Amino acid sequence: MITKRRTIDNSIEEKILTGLITNTNFCKDVSRAINKNTFVIPYSQIIAKWVMDYFKQYHQSPEKHIQDIFELEKANLKDGDKELVSFFLTKLSNDYEQEKEFNTDFLHDKTIKYIKKQNLKAIGEKVQHLLELDKVEEAEKELGKYQQVAKETLSSFDPFADFEVKQFFTEMEDKSNVMLTFPGALGQLLGPLERHWLVGILAPSKRGKTFWQQEFAVQTIMAKKKVFFVSLEMDKNRVKKRLYKRMTAYGDTTKEFIYPCFDCLKNQSNSCKKSERTNRTRLTNDENVKPKQFDPLINYVPCTVCRNKKDFFVGTWYTSIKREGMKLNNTLKIMRGIKQAFGDRLRIKSYPKFSANIHDIMVALNELETVENFIPDVIIIDYADILAPEDSRITGRDRTDETWKTMGRLADEHHCLVISASQSNRKSFDKKYIEVTDIAEDIRKVANSDMFISLNQTKDEKREGVVRINVISDRDSNYDTHISCLVLQQLDLGQVCLDSELLIGRENELEDIEDILES
Repeated sequence: MITKRRTIDNSIEEKILTGLITNTNFCKDVSRAINKNTFVIPYSQIIAKWVMDYFKQYHQSPEKHIQDIFELEKANLKDGDKELVSFFLTKLSNDYEQEKEFNTDFLHDKTIKYIKKQNLKAIGEKVQHLLELDKVEEAEKELGKYQQVAKETLSSFDPFADFEVKQFFTEMEDKSNVMLTFPGALGQLLGPLERHWLVGILAPSKRGKTFWQQEFAVQTIMAKKKVFFVSLEMDKNRVKKRLYKRMTAYGDTTKEFIYPCFDCLKNQSNSCKKSERTNRTRLTNDENVKPKQFDPLINYVPCTVCRNKKDFFVGTWYTSIKREGMKLNNTLKIMRGIKQAFGDRLRIKSYPKFSANIHDIMVALNELETVENFIPDVIIIDYADILAPEDSRITGRDRTDETWKTMGRLADEHHCLVISASQSNRKSFDKKYIEVTDIAEDIRKVANSDMFISLNQTKDEKREGVVRINVISDRDSNYDTHISCLVLQQLDLGQVCLDSELLIGRENELEDIEDILES
């Protein structure tokens, strides 16, 4: 009998084992497909059997109990196997908190593909051997057995099956598909952002699209998810400088920085009579117009005593805070603290404008997975309008459409949330509210996306450090374009979302305060 050496993929088997040990949902998804042909490496076979036995008995992954199982079973292992199992479990234990937070859907696809490959290899070797012995009927029986095994790896599913219904509600409860949710009112407006979504940010040039894409990355890290940030506009050092400022709130030099803050319009007009009010000085003039610039000599204090109550009328003013200058030691200390608190969650790659397309980004993703075992949950591309074409034969609006379609495919194939930005047309520069019709080049961007948000800002609002955010398209919800979110910013320090308040109805704007004050 001639035996053939089967190729051993050490990395994929270790990834599958890690998923089986740390994630119950992943274990449920693939346990039915795992069989004696799945694992080739001896220690993988040993650990997989322990996990499957545990799962059958307790209906969950063993997680840290795998170490207890090893202690009970190690006396029955050969010395070589014992050493390899111990090494793998030690490595997993050291990185446990990070390893249990991973892109299960992406690993599921790779696992099913690997199981199919291993089954085909095994059945192919057996069938070939039987054919060489002229045992045709037995070879046919082996092929029949494979058809039974293949049923467990089918990608199609029956939504009415008990297993699928139960799995749906389990995943909804643990929010496993939610990648990030912004804090405060902005989170209420946008809601949780999920895997498989393509989200677009629409604004004219110089309105902060890159700042916002960076903020999506920061919120992803704080949600303990992994993010891959692709920059097509800034070089490596500019990307790092903005990020360091955002994470430290340090400036270029040590000085006082002016921060916007929320305030009540009735406080500004001195028409509030509440005893708990924190201020007794009027800010506005007789026409209810406030000063255009902050003056620290004005003896005025913003008041938010009634915030989140119906008699708080949203306005803004300023406060002054002294910030340190960004230096090596203070920056390094905070960066180390962030990595310790949230783990190894971020990778950034910079390309020159128009030099990379989605295919190039996919190549970079494969390199990250192979070299660093880094599989992102969120991919941010800054920004889609300056990607190279996916196909040089496609031109004009069809080229733009192809780019956004390919980004949507990237979200599906990698089971990621994909975020990018697009520039609005010239007519939008002086508009108070940007709408879907202001999308430049090709409105099919909206059709290819799950959500589009707009960044709205007048010249006065830019000076005041505020921006209004609207949802202009949402595939899954009955969105209302008349609901805005007013967001405070200090972009000199990289702080793009200091605080936020919902504005219900476009009549409730900062400039239109006379009716509010009369009420």
